Amino acid sequence: MDETSEPLAREASFTHWARYVEVSITESRVVSVEQDPDSFVLGTTVWDSSKTLFKLIERRREQFRSFTSICELGAGCGGLAGISSAIVTDGLADVVLTDIGPVLPWLRRNVRANLTDKERQRVRVERYAWGTPVARLKAPFDCILCADVVYEKACVKPLVQSLLALSHRKTVIFVANERRSPEIRAEFMCYLKTYFQWKEVPKEELDGEYLKDTIEVFELRRKKRNVPLEMQIVLPEDWDPDKGPQVNGDGKDADPSDRWNDLLRDLSSDPV
Repeated sequence: MDETSEPLAREASFTHWARYVEVSITESRVVSVEQDPDSFVLGTTVWDSSKTLFKLIERRREQFRSFTSICELGAGCGGLAGISSAIVTDGLADVVLTDIGPVLPWLRRNVRANLTDKERQRVRVERYAWGTPVARLKAPFDCILCADVVYEKACVKPLVQSLLALSHRKTVIFVANERRSPEIRAEFMCYLKTYFQWKEVPKEELDGEYLKDTIEVFELRRKKRNVPLEMQIVLPEDWDPDKGPQVNGDGKDADPSDRWNDLLRDLSSDPV
């Protein structure tokens, strides 16, 4: 690629304002996911770290074929990592894609649109907020996937709590993220070093089309067999796992567990 074409390629790979995001997974197949760049809801657009993880899964297809159960946390509207996992495992692994209520309509549409009947037969889309009970997700999983999930300091501990609750000692966890806030990254790295054995995936193994200097992918495994007491998820007194969708003030469906994510967002914006 010459110096003139490289900036054009970079511009083409930036899809934040597009209605559809297309990523190839083989020479003959393209995954196309719908997003909403006009929405103010978190998770309704696809970021480059998601595409980077998508392509890494394609490259490591043999490793992923050894997993019988895979979970994507914070799948967003696109669920690229979960979709890629279902494709490379040829529908033979149980794949669960999770996020909070507002983005689930996009996520479900994109899963239906991009997977064959065979690939989709063992795929589930579930509502889940980090730091809340994991019983309905049917943990533990052989592999957990996260893309662009380290974005607010108050969300870091709940995320790590969920990673621990959903995993066992042999679970392979991939976290792809774009560095933005040094403070938030430092908080995440502190938890990473305390509770996991980890390594960074070499840049040479990542797809050059979407890779930026600020994108990093970590591969980790739990250090301890049991979840440390201070990281266990505590059930709220009013927790009801069977409670169905509620209606929020706008008259739209709201996930009952979203109140915990709302609380985390409020805490993160508190100047104190």
